[in-house]
Amino acid sequence: MPLNLNRASLSSEVVNVAVNDAIERAAAAKAELPRPYLGASIVGNDCLRKVQFDWWCKPTLSSRVRDIFERGHYFEDVARQHLIAAGFKFAPPEALAFSAVNGCLRGNADGIVIAGPNPLGGAYFNYPFLWEHKATNAKNWRAIERDGLEKAFPQYAAQVALYQAYLDQTNPALFTVTNADACERLHFWVPFSAERAQEWSDRAVTIIEATRAGELLPRAYDDPKHWHCRMCSHAERCWR
Repeated sequence: MPLNLNRASLSSEVVNVAVNDAIERAAAAKAELPRPYLGASIVGNDCLRKVQFDWWCKPTLSSRVRDIFERGHYFEDVARQHLIAAGFKFAPPEALAFSAVNGCLRGNADGIVIAGPNPLGGAYFNYPFLWEHKATNAKNWRAIERDGLEKAFPQYAAQVALYQAYLDQTNPALFTVTNADACERLHFWVPFSAERAQEWSDRAVTIIEATRAGELLPRAYDDPKHWHCRMCSHAERCWR
């Protein structure tokens, strides 16, 4: 009897396609409207036009991408609970938000640590300090560990700088990255730079003024086939 070398592909089965299509339709129906302000978390994106679209346009995100965001919230909460168990004390939630540029620029930090052990295993802590958390895949986790935050993810560095400046937390911030694939955590300091914070703040004002005036800012890339553009949720809107 000949061997059957055909492999099953469960992802192509009718039931899988039908259920996933139904999930996507439900997710699209519940898509959140754009925020009425520019969020500090997107100011540092390398594409100015994408920042504008993220701010003003209803996102077209798949349920899988939405789940990735929810995964980030989950790992943030887990990391916070670990820090609390280790003796660190966090400021109340109302201390984490800022509003600037007549309310057009806003942000909400993950945490401000106001007290805790000192020293801890040879490390010294200058309280209070900002705490920010991100969850990434293993590849990006290794990139941050190897290259540092500013080089690997300048958007995250911009977010931290704006929080430090507008929340008046100029001690080095503690940045925590969770490897979502292996659940290992990386903690490191991000020093405050008034110059860098001013640069990102000026960039935010430029985006706000241009967007309010109906001016589309330049793209970061000239080719719609660039992988950044192909992965962008606004690609069709941007290039048509």
